[in-house]
Amino acid sequence: MIDISNLEIIKGRIGSEIASRHFSSALEQLDSMAQVAGVPWEMRREVSRLKESYGYLRRYALDGTDDPSRERMLADISSGILSTASAIMRHSQIEASPKQYFGVLRYEKMQSDSSIPGLIGSFMKVNDELSMASLTGVQQSSAGAKRIRQEHDSLSRRLFDLVWVTYPLSSEDAVALKDFLNNDNIRIEYREHIISAIMLGAMTYYDERRMVLLAETYLRGEKRIEVKALVALTIAMWMQRNALTGHRFAAVMDTVREQKGWTEDLKMVFLNLVRTRDADRISRTMTEEVIPKMMKLRPEILKKINETENPDELAKIEDNPEWEDLIEKSGVADKLKYLNDLQTEGGDVMLSTFAGLKSFPFFNNAANWFLPFFTDQTDVMDILNESAADLGEMIDMNPMICDSDKFSMVFSLERIPAANRRMMLEQFKMQNVNLAELRNTLLNPELTSRNNVANHFIQDLYRFFTLYRRKGEFPNPFGTPINLASVEMLSSDLSDSMSLEAVAEFYFKHGYYSEALDVFMLLLKGRQANSALFQKAGYCRQQLGDITGALDFYHKAELMSPDSLWIMRRIAQCLRLLGRHEEALPYYRRLSEAKPSDVGIALNLGHCYLASGNCDEALKCYFKVEYMDEKSHKALRPIAWSLFLTGDFVRAEKYYAKIMADSPNATDYLNCGHLYLALKQYDKAAECYGAFLKEKGGDLSRLDAEMEADLTVLEKAGIDPTMIALVVDAAQYPENNR
Repeated sequence: MIDISNLEIIKGRIGSEIASRHFSSALEQLDSMAQVAGVPWEMRREVSRLKESYGYLRRYALDGTDDPSRERMLADISSGILSTASAIMRHSQIEASPKQYFGVLRYEKMQSDSSIPGLIGSFMKVNDELSMASLTGVQQSSAGAKRIRQEHDSLSRRLFDLVWVTYPLSSEDAVALKDFLNNDNIRIEYREHIISAIMLGAMTYYDERRMVLLAETYLRGEKRIEVKALVALTIAMWMQRNALTGHRFAAVMDTVREQKGWTEDLKMVFLNLVRTRDADRISRTMTEEVIPKMMKLRPEILKKINETENPDELAKIEDNPEWEDLIEKSGVADKLKYLNDLQTEGGDVMLSTFAGLKSFPFFNNAANWFLPFFTDQTDVMDILNESAADLGEMIDMNPMICDSDKFSMVFSLERIPAANRRMMLEQFKMQNVNLAELRNTLLNPELTSRNNVANHFIQDLYRFFTLYRRKGEFPNPFGTPINLASVEMLSSDLSDSMSLEAVAEFYFKHGYYSEALDVFMLLLKGRQANSALFQKAGYCRQQLGDITGALDFYHKAELMSPDSLWIMRRIAQCLRLLGRHEEALPYYRRLSEAKPSDVGIALNLGHCYLASGNCDEALKCYFKVEYMDEKSHKALRPIAWSLFLTGDFVRAEKYYAKIMADSPNATDYLNCGHLYLALKQYDKAAECYGAFLKEKGGDLSRLDAEMEADLTVLEKAGIDPTMIALVVDAAQYPENNR
């Protein structure tokens, strides 16, 4: 039996060797892979052809022969090596792999008409029948029309599957697919569907013809088609970022770059892909915060519903001031406003709402997850009869919901009573009127429309790769944060500061500091350095726990903005965290002079003095904090400890009395025990240490470690080491003290 994991290792080595331009080594690894897999002679012949081609190229190069096409030939050889490695991996799994990909492949191998051009021909024949039936006035609900639609949709799904699993695409396949995508006689939804199939196959195994096909489709000029082709292309490029070779693809990408609007389109898609990083957090906000709070309100809402005499008033629920007040006081209103703001920015706030509505049989078929929504689709028409046609149209027109969720809404209608359907229809009508007004006020509706197409398509893809029942069998483009700027073929198109800053600011704003730092570093490398960039990069490093790295960036920011209080505060904070308290002191002094009434600065200045051994100056700061902020008691603990360190045990006892009266913690018990030792009140010291042990689960080693750490302080306070041992023993065994 073939060891697939071993083949994966060899394939990984091949990719690394190609990336390092070690072509001979890559070919040797490819030869080894073919031998291990026992591939048919056609694949062995391809390996030999690649070795021979590279041999000739290298020989001519070493002979000093000038060849302007050498780099192009190397690109083709690299592409051939990677494609052959993928073909070997694929061939080795066809017979036994339980994955859906190979199940579909085995099924298609048994079909007599299993070819992309042939299946497209069958689809077109039925497509013509459907068009003719419509022209001749055949009733949509008739048995004949329904049969044609079912056959049409069945062929569409099968074509999707065949395009997905065909590898590599032949030149005939590519021509047939290009003609299909350019054919205006085919509904746009079916053509968009095939774009997803091309992408899905390209993600699984690198295929230059698929990449070329997606790039050329973007150039075609039909808005929805080209935007979805661009999304599919960028995702495929991201997934195959280490295998983007071949001169044909490079050439078509050069043409793409000349296209007006290319850079803006790429930025738009990039930002929408970046936003998927926030989808899970938004979903958690809904499921863990908003929905539980709404459930708590449910009894009161039901009570008010029962008090409503006129059922028609239910449609005007949002106009009831009592209900608005109820939601406002619960805190739900703030969360809903936050989610609304996220949705306005393009955030996926619907994920949690519709995640539970993907269990309908329709979603058992992978192809259906990629199908654009339209009301003439067979499964939809079976539910949306004439009485619900308006509701279906409202769902179709709603620009806030992606296609996958529209299907979920339609299938859930079967569970909703007719009266509630009418109320939903009124709500949708009202919402769509408002949305139409909003669209009319947009400064650039074309850009917004393109953005909407890209955003919803990406949401559809995100749902498939995170919710599909067999999602684990598919390479997930959203498994790691997507950074198109790191794709070599796209990096020059995304190198301008405005593009990268938009992405970095999104990550930074939403707390994704690792991703934000990566983009900030790109900006800094691109000579876009300024104080704000160094500040934000430093903050990211600090949040990620790299205090030394953060300090380095803060110092660079300080050179550009020496009077920035924010930078001073961060530098001082980092120095304290690194234990460099004396270095932090000058910064806190400057901050204190600039903001003398800032309690936090005064407190931290005191901590620095205390850590530097200057208890007298520390006490001055702490007493200042106590005076400025009597209610918070922030200064009680440091004052008590500082008084103890200076030997003022009497005043220290007064402060510890206040601390012990107000929810003391383990450290409070420990320090108070030290004070009572110094005061020679040994019974009270033993009680405090006993309370410390109780807080630490009776772990004597924790107490021993603390006593060892504070031994110098205790000796300076004049405490007899013998008494320390006796008191600790008494704390451990209080029953022996009687």
